[in-house]
This record gives sequence, C-alpha cells and structure tokens, in this order.
Amino acid sequence: MRTYMIGSGAMGSVYGGLLKDAGFDVTLIDPRVDHVERIQREGLIVEGVRGRHRVRLPALTSHTGLSKARFAVIFTDTNSTRDAARTAAEVLEPEGFALTLQNGIGNVEALVEALGKGGVVAGVTMNSGALLEAGRVSYTNAGLTSIGELDGRSTTRIEEVARMLNQAQIETRVIDDPMSQIWTKFVLNCAINPLTAITGLRSGEMYRTPEVNALQDRVLDEILMVVERKGIRLAEPDIRKKIKAHCRIRYNRPSMMQHVERGQQTEIDALNGALVREAKALGLAVPYNEAVVAVVKGVERSRRQLLHEPPRDYARLEAEAQAEAAMISEPAAATVRPGTR
Repeated sequence: MRTYMIGSGAMGSVYGGLLKDAGFDVTLIDPRVDHVERIQREGLIVEGVRGRHRVRLPALTSHTGLSKARFAVIFTDTNSTRDAARTAAEVLEPEGFALTLQNGIGNVEALVEALGKGGVVAGVTMNSGALLEAGRVSYTNAGLTSIGELDGRSTTRIEEVARMLNQAQIETRVIDDPMSQIWTKFVLNCAINPLTAITGLRSGEMYRTPEVNALQDRVLDEILMVVERKGIRLAEPDIRKKIKAHCRIRYNRPSMMQHVERGQQTEIDALNGALVREAKALGLAVPYNEAVVAVVKGVERSRRQLLHEPPRDYARLEAEAQAEAAMISEPAAATVRPGTR
C-alpha cells in the first residue's frame, strides 16, 4: 500500500524509515529543505533502539505532481494540521484515508473537516524520536502504538495498517476508542512537555527536582478538573500514577523541549493552551496552566530571537521606547489647565 508520510521530522522520519526498511512503499513529505535534500542525496539515517540504518526512500518538500495513494500518516505538529489536511485531500484516492498520530487535541476534527469522517483513523504512539540533524533521526524509545476507527468498528483497513506497522517492528494494536487514548496522551503531554521546555530539565531530572515536581502536581490538578467536568473517559484509570512513573524512569527530551532548543514554534496552543480554552468554556479557573502557557511563549520568543534573528541593539530599542513613552505622556499633560485639579 503506497504511503505518504506527511510531516517527516523526528517521528515521521522514524516511522517512514522503518516502514521503508520493511519493504513498504513510502514517500516522505516535509517542508524543511535541508532535511529533504540530505535524504535525497545520502538517504535517511535512523538510529537508536532498532540499531542504525541508512534507508533510501523518496523525500519531497511539496506534494505537487504526486500520484494518488490510498494511505497517509499525519505527523506534523498541530500548528500545521490544517495544511497537512489539505495536502492529504489532494494526494489521497477517493477511498483513501489518513492516520493521525499527532499530539494534542483538535487534529482529528481538522482532518475530518477536510477528508470526511470516513477518511480519518486515529491513534496515539508512545514511541519517541529526535531529529539529530538534517537527514538523521534517533528512535529514542520503543513504545506501543494504538490505532482505531473513529466509530470503533473493526475494519479491514485498520487491521492492514496495524499489520504494516508491526511488520516494521513498530508494536501496534487496534483499539475501539481512539479518542480516549488521545485524551489520555493529551493529559500526559500537558503535564510533562511544557515543564521540560521551560526548565530545560529532562523528565527524570524534573521528577527529581522537588519544586518542579510539585508544580507538575498543581498543573495536573487543573487538567484533571477539566477532564472530569467534560466527562472524558481516560484510557488510563490512574493517570497521575502513570505520569509520575514515566518521569521517574525516563530521561527523554519531549518534542516541545526540542522545539524550544531549536528556536521553533511549539505546540503549546494545542496542549495547555487548548486546556485553558476548554476550562474557560466551562467557567473553570486554571491559573497554573495559564502561567505555563505564558512562560512557554516567552521562552519560545527568546530562543527564536537568540537563534534566528539578528542581534538586538538594546540601547536603541530603549531610546525608542522612552521617546514613545514621552509622546504618550505629553498630550495627557497638555490637557491639564492651570489652576485645575
């Protein structure tokens, strides 16, 4: 089954590389020119828990001119989901379908809007990966991938996808309620990813820093309050215990931490930002999560300035700010007539 991997950063490249290495017809689609050009010249290097492989496979920055395929996997970050949905709509056959394994909530809805409910299957993965450099990724943790039809049916196509992934040594199971899994991973990501991004601490280091560990509890209290009010059934009965166990034994670098380190836009709006929006709609206060969103955005901006923008002339900026402040205060002073209070 021809497969297009739409979004081929760390995880898209890991999955695409393993599928191609197992003999499947896979094409990577990703906007990063340096990444794609290196793969075109030298092949994709996938290293980590499955050893080191150099995989030769097609990689493109644009889907223009591609023949139609039956299947696509969406691995973009949430900020690019609508673009990915439009790409999928153009490259899939009329009976084709897309699988989203993205973090966050709202991705399924965006894909359904473009492809129809019958054109989307969904799931979560507990695998992790890292983009080491252009054309080279690391498969850092082998975990379970859970996928299913949105209506819970057992279908030939979802079983076929599971067989493909398992044949590529990506452990996969078919489930009947993918949305409960998506919300479960959403809670986990909201409780871990932004705190690693803010502090620069890996999961295990965060767990062993009492102040940050306590902050995670407060953030998680608010998340679970929203989940309970919405009546969401989580796949994990004791999600707090699972999160703490994960942090206790793992020293991984979540994707948001990697984005911040590279000075890239994070998925904070689709994680804790989405949680804040849900809370406001329910009339609930979530001050810890609001603070986390604000600080991530501040760190995001500072890293972008440091890595991708020219050095700032702060003396000039300060002089301009003072001049602007003076212009604002002068008209106000002029309105006060002598002898008035």
